[in-house]
Amino acid sequence: MSVRDVWEATPGDTLVHKLDVRTKVVLLAGFAVAVILIDSPRTLYLLFCLTLALHILARSSVPRWRILIIFVLLGLWGSMVSQALFYSREPRTIVACLIPPSLPVLGTLTGGVFVYREGLEYGAVQALRSASMLSLGLLLSWTSDPRQLLKSFVSWRMPYELAFMLISGLRFLPVIFQETAVVLTAQRLRGFEPLKALVPRRLIQTAFQTLFPILARTLRRAATLAASVESRGFGREARVTEIKQWPASEQRLCLGVFTAIILLLGLKILDVLQFNGLFFIPAWRDLYDVMKVWM
Repeated sequence: MSVRDVWEATPGDTLVHKLDVRTKVVLLAGFAVAVILIDSPRTLYLLFCLTLALHILARSSVPRWRILIIFVLLGLWGSMVSQALFYSREPRTIVACLIPPSLPVLGTLTGGVFVYREGLEYGAVQALRSASMLSLGLLLSWTSDPRQLLKSFVSWRMPYELAFMLISGLRFLPVIFQETAVVLTAQRLRGFEPLKALVPRRLIQTAFQTLFPILARTLRRAATLAASVESRGFGREARVTEIKQWPASEQRLCLGVFTAIILLLGLKILDVLQFNGLFFIPAWRDLYDVMKVWM
């Protein structure tokens, strides 16, 4: 499987592939709202596992699983490390000291660099949110035809120019990774070993030597695309799009998701009000306990 095949949508006969692209977009939007409203690590973990189950249902290939795992681990590492070091809320518990305040120069300048336990937990929650959205977004990209996405956006009265830019960005993603593979292959053929020594100066040099050719080739492709669509009268006339009928069962599913999100939003408002002592109903104590654990 080539780099481009890994990133582009491929046809399939699974349930995920057969879903209407509008249904997938609505589910993705509902999922995004849900992971923002929910703070419980347990619930966020279950939602993340649900996205992985959908990948299994869609029979994602091994290279795609590898890409997903790499992105999730990078996001998890970046979020937890950054929050552990720069967490500023109170209370916070120090679990490790990287630079003591008494260290000359660095200690004086920074006041000490510590690892905070609450920062690690907060970073893990944020990482679960981003990992869930990343996983579901990649699933949508890998199982949906971009042309159907474009038609769906236009059918929802989105300006054609904006919809075209969104889909073009989505289509350019595999192109960028393909260009990266070409540049790295060309550099290896010339005897260049970008990851031979993991020292900062070498890594910066590698980044410049890799990113500039990719940027140049991407800009050239973008200029060609712009000239092509301009020559075909882009944005100068109204487009009439034909899109297949949205199945009624999937519309009911989306309506159910929308109702669930409204209910979740109402519960979240109730939870915030009782937490701040503004509105509390004693008879709903069990409901508050459930929200405390799962929201």
